[in-house]
Amino acid sequence: MERADRGAVLDLLEHAFGIRDLFERYMDFDPEFAYGDVLLALEGDAPVACVQVFQKTIRLAGQPVRLGGIGSVATRASQRGSGLATELLERALERMRARELSLSLLFAAPVAPLYERLGWRRIPAPLLRLTRARVGEPPDPGRDFQPADLARVSALYDVFTAALSGPTLRDARYWRGQLRTAGTPTETFRLAHSVGELAAYARSANFNGRQRVIEYARSPEGAESLADLLASSIPPDKPTYAPFTNDPGLARALEARGVSLALAADPSPMWKVLDTARLARIAGLPGSASDQDLLHSLIERPRATYFPSDRF
Repeated sequence: MERADRGAVLDLLEHAFGIRDLFERYMDFDPEFAYGDVLLALEGDAPVACVQVFQKTIRLAGQPVRLGGIGSVATRASQRGSGLATELLERALERMRARELSLSLLFAAPVAPLYERLGWRRIPAPLLRLTRARVGEPPDPGRDFQPADLARVSALYDVFTAALSGPTLRDARYWRGQLRTAGTPTETFRLAHSVGELAAYARSANFNGRQRVIEYARSPEGAESLADLLASSIPPDKPTYAPFTNDPGLARALEARGVSLALAADPSPMWKVLDTARLARIAGLPGSASDQDLLHSLIERPRATYFPSDRF
């Protein structure tokens, strides 16, 4: 893609997905966006299919891992079934390997034979299903995030995610861009304080009519504060869903507030190994380990947490 293709590519994405502003926000605000990372198939001068490569760095088993995301996969209806998306995805894989990215991630509907044929493996992401079990004293909803809070929020995120496997490593530039791209198009971002210090935050957004927590973090002493924020985000007549981080202290605090907890799953994440040797070293497995064994060791067994706020 070149800059001059912007309008035509946005037309194609709107044709395929029925939305435009989401893709515009990524082009305008994602700090890693590059026109050359959108691969096109052309009919004459007009794009009829596209695939975009996104680059991030995540932490797996305590080590930084360069991730290649796949998104904006679209084909004009008249060209579907002609193999254009397959060819573009194969070229995207070549590009990601040339950049020495170790792992790839995409998000797809439950039936995705195209991606399975090319080696991506579906690994559902664990979720917490939060439901109001009883009506009690309203929890403290905290206050809205303000730009001046970013440094403290970023520091809390770093502390909270340090022990987790899967979260994205973020710098200030990434944070500023992600705050413009994560909503659909808006989000609720609430902060809770204790003794004057930031104790917790929670971000939530509505996805296709379903309220979801897209990210949260707390201080070591902030389980009660985070429980208040999450409890206040649950609609009165339906559940909300939050990423699972295996936090027993938070679970106890939520249950004390009359919140019923259950495990659920997001079926959309699909993962693919790009650099077997690198991932085998991180996993402590032999270099001959299969892709399935690597993904089981690094993504399934420790239940890797990839926050929906970092999706593409």
